Amino acid sequence: MIKIEEEELRRIPLVLGEMGYRVIVPSKVGGITKLVRASPESTIDLDYVRVINSPRDFLLPDGEELYRYRSSATVTTNGLRVRFPSVEGPCPVTIDAEWSEPEGKFAFFAIHPCMANSIKYLDKVMLSDPPDPYYSKRRRGALIAVLECAEGDDKCFCVPAGSWKVPEEYCDISMRRVVGGYALRGLSKIGREILGKLDGSRCEYSSEPPRIRSCFSISASESEIDSSSNQDLEMCTLCASCTVTCPTCYCSDIEDRFSLVDPSDVARVRKRMSCQRRCYGMIAGGNIFLRTKEERYRWRIKHKFPYSERVFGIHGCVGCGNCIAFCPSGIDIRKTISRVPA
Repeated sequence: MIKIEEEELRRIPLVLGEMGYRVIVPSKVGGITKLVRASPESTIDLDYVRVINSPRDFLLPDGEELYRYRSSATVTTNGLRVRFPSVEGPCPVTIDAEWSEPEGKFAFFAIHPCMANSIKYLDKVMLSDPPDPYYSKRRRGALIAVLECAEGDDKCFCVPAGSWKVPEEYCDISMRRVVGGYALRGLSKIGREILGKLDGSRCEYSSEPPRIRSCFSISASESEIDSSSNQDLEMCTLCASCTVTCPTCYCSDIEDRFSLVDPSDVARVRKRMSCQRRCYGMIAGGNIFLRTKEERYRWRIKHKFPYSERVFGIHGCVGCGNCIAFCPSGIDIRKTISRVPA
């Protein structure tokens, strides 16, 4: 455990870059703090409350190409010409799949504890049997340096969600602002190795919950969610910003993209999907099992709480408050899940 000055703290991404990591840092872009790939032009924001995106956008990127496949069919000016199987024999077309290794070895620098807990949840989902090979590759060897919060805003509820604590097995370096600089604690072998490269003095380190304005106990059973008020839902515009900015939403859809110029070249892509979209609940025959926005809203909360607790053993909500802060209609999930006073 060491204490360093802010200038030395800002040198850590450079150290990580020299170690071969793809460093992700919080940076203010257009007045909003977001996680971006570190570059000489990026200014690290150490005083932010929340970021509009999350580690999910790097570990499970939207629109990632799973693989590309090409056929040996003849392409003419009129399009694709293929001879179908006949008495002459099978179709003389072969399809070759091409797979590119996903980029990996990320280092997430100065993310808040709630975001570190979101990685913990994504691991529960994406690394369960069978593990997702693309997520696994990006997650393998990832380094997480957490900047603990001192105070949240009126949208944060990480303390009731239990995500203010730094998950030690999901954190390599824990950082905390103190008088005259920052206190750092190495929680893994690589974390302690990085601290050894810094110019600092020994100090004591203790974690404590941040000061927040929203304190309650979470109680969100299926029956409680079903009986919740619909008042806020009347304002819902189905924009899906709640799922876009949520660090733990992982639903996706698969689509094949091809060029009209060369229809033999096709890319299979994984796109992010929102349960707030009507097409999310559409199945064969045109049936829709989540037809109304009330059903979709309640499904989202059921998935975050009773479903995730039953299947993965933890909440699917980390209390970051993004869904509240970025909802254009001001819908507040806490009105549904805060049943019991703290």
